[in-house]
Amino acid sequence: MGLHTKLFTRIMSRNREVYLLKIITLSIAFASSILIILFSLNEFGFDRFHKSAGNVFRVLQKNTDEKYSGNRLSVKIPPRVFSRLKGNSHNDSLIVSRVKIMNKVNALVNNKSFYDQKVHAADPEITNIFSFETLDGNMNDFITSDRAVAMISSRVAQSYFGKHHAVGKKIKLYTFKDTVVVRIAAVYKDFPINSHEDFDVFIAFNDDAIKNLNFDPKESGVYGRTIRGKPEDYTIADGPNSPTKMMYSLQPLLELYFGSRVLGEEARHGDKYSVIILICIAGLILFLSFSTFINLTTITLPYRSKELAIKKLSGTSQVNLLYGFYKESFAFVGISLLIGLLMIVAASDLIASTLNLQVLPLIFAFDVRLVLIVSILLFNFTVSPVFMTMRFVKATPNRLLSTDTITFPRLKRMITFFQLGISIFLIIASIVVKRQINYSLVKEPGQNHDQIVYLNPPSGLTNEGIMGLRNGWKKYNPNILDVMAVSQLPDRIVSGEIGSDFYLLQVDPGFKDFFNLRMKEGYWLGPNSGDSVMVINKAGKELIGENQANVIGVVDDLSGLFNQPEKPLKISVAQNANYNWLCVRVLEVDIRRTVNRLSEQFSSEGKISHVKYLNSHFKQWIDYQDRLNKLSEILAIVSGLLSCFAIYGLSVSLVRDKLKEIAIHKLLGARTIHVTYLLVRELVIQMIFALAVFGPIAYILLNELLRTFVFSTKFMWLDPVYPIAYCVFVIVIISGFQAMSLNRANFASALKS
Repeated sequence: MGLHTKLFTRIMSRNREVYLLKIITLSIAFASSILIILFSLNEFGFDRFHKSAGNVFRVLQKNTDEKYSGNRLSVKIPPRVFSRLKGNSHNDSLIVSRVKIMNKVNALVNNKSFYDQKVHAADPEITNIFSFETLDGNMNDFITSDRAVAMISSRVAQSYFGKHHAVGKKIKLYTFKDTVVVRIAAVYKDFPINSHEDFDVFIAFNDDAIKNLNFDPKESGVYGRTIRGKPEDYTIADGPNSPTKMMYSLQPLLELYFGSRVLGEEARHGDKYSVIILICIAGLILFLSFSTFINLTTITLPYRSKELAIKKLSGTSQVNLLYGFYKESFAFVGISLLIGLLMIVAASDLIASTLNLQVLPLIFAFDVRLVLIVSILLFNFTVSPVFMTMRFVKATPNRLLSTDTITFPRLKRMITFFQLGISIFLIIASIVVKRQINYSLVKEPGQNHDQIVYLNPPSGLTNEGIMGLRNGWKKYNPNILDVMAVSQLPDRIVSGEIGSDFYLLQVDPGFKDFFNLRMKEGYWLGPNSGDSVMVINKAGKELIGENQANVIGVVDDLSGLFNQPEKPLKISVAQNANYNWLCVRVLEVDIRRTVNRLSEQFSSEGKISHVKYLNSHFKQWIDYQDRLNKLSEILAIVSGLLSCFAIYGLSVSLVRDKLKEIAIHKLLGARTIHVTYLLVRELVIQMIFALAVFGPIAYILLNELLRTFVFSTKFMWLDPVYPIAYCVFVIVIISGFQAMSLNRANFASALKS
């Protein structure tokens, strides 16, 4: 064993650059591929932690009215539909529960206030739909107790009480005036981060309690579980006499994360297409590193001919020789895998901040799929170079000791062809994918709608100026649908009337149409409406009573659009000086470019106008796209780096194969530039052949890929130019480096061997 180790150490010392390149290449490839695996497992694992998650569903409402404009999907299900699901026709096959989302709720615990909490009101059946792991108390208390009970997550219990033992303690919930006191019945383990929504506080669904918190109990979502069959097996009709053109369906929980964004939800969403693309690029990176590893193995094998001949003469069997190579390969691959894992662990904080991905819990969870994939990679990388040793192991000692060494010319040509082709293809794919992801478009039909952004208005903006903006943008910028000015943002109304419970909102006359509000009574404000007239909402009508002298109309409540408590509003036409925000409704198509144009248009005197999204969940989607973009950038850098390593390995192999030819040239007076030209010419010829094959393949595959996107970028003629220029540049630099290093070579011994 000691002799074998010494011999192998000597071989390594003579080929330091090759073995070092092996470890670096494999380590980077393992690190990037494992990162993509962890990211993909997290993405495709959303909501799968629930027991029999495939049987859990959410009810969706779809507006089929041809005149309707906007997102047709909603999770606000009328009570009649819930009653029908809960009725006799389904009670033996479905379990359903209403779930009411309530934002901006304040909690008072031990005289300490916690503001802007999210609370879910749910029926007791929710405990049989979602999977709760009880840490304290009993879930049955939430089911059988009075309606003033709650169950909270361990995270909230720790925040409120400093420990998760909180059963029996009370929480006071309030929004404006009335307080709802609930007793904690159970504390459950936090749901994993790949849950579509943060479910931290559940209170029992009670109409009076919900009304006291200024929410409408008649608007709620519905979750359920099928006892027999799958959600796709069930259909819901609204009835022939329904006043609205609505359809209802059961959306499986496992399809929610990658599904359409829906009105009234608080769910996270992902992009399956982009994740699959990133997985494919990671697979190509692995293949490139795999071929590089085999190529570097073929370089070092001829130097071990004498070692193998001596072992054969000493009686070592072929099986033992193969086993020795296997141990060496396993050690190299294992060390590279360990280094790759350490690289991920060392960069865990950076990964968490960049990708919002907690890699350490995912690694130490020892997910069966992760272990299986890594084991397959480890086995394939370990075994692959062992097959290359078969010709050496089977050769006789005389053959191994002869001056005509065993080489792999055909295999090396194939490896060179594939490595250069894959390198070019990888870089082209990385460029196109990065541009497509950066395009920030939703890839499913019907998912592209409109969003509201807001910014500070220019000084001196008048109602006439707003009308001019509205008409001008509609004419010259098709991605801008409407514009409107307000004194306060509709989801952040804080200014109240002195001596009254009313909140004041001043708007321009386009406010109602901008938010698609319906008049319940009377008329909306006109351009000539003065300060003396106003419109109130439904909550305001209940508060104002009979004193409606200046009220000309009643409009739908507004806060329900944002799952917030309804505030009694007085809405009037704003004076020009009272406009604090300019709201713009824009299409999601190419929304980044639209937002940048708005920022540029309203920036003045060196002061940048910041444009923000009113919908915080859409902002999370944009951030998610940014994370995918950063991940694609990382893969693009890795692709370029591994391509450089692959070309370096090819140049080393080429130099050693043509060492005698180079030696003759040098002895005849060839200079370094001539040797460089010789190496560059050989590699460029191979690259041209690879480009002739992989170029059309890249064009066809990427064009077909882009066709799967509803709004896609184009394949540009510069896309292949950059990787070709990069590869040529790398070939020239590396060939020059190799030619310069040959100045110290012993060409006499090379000609003798």
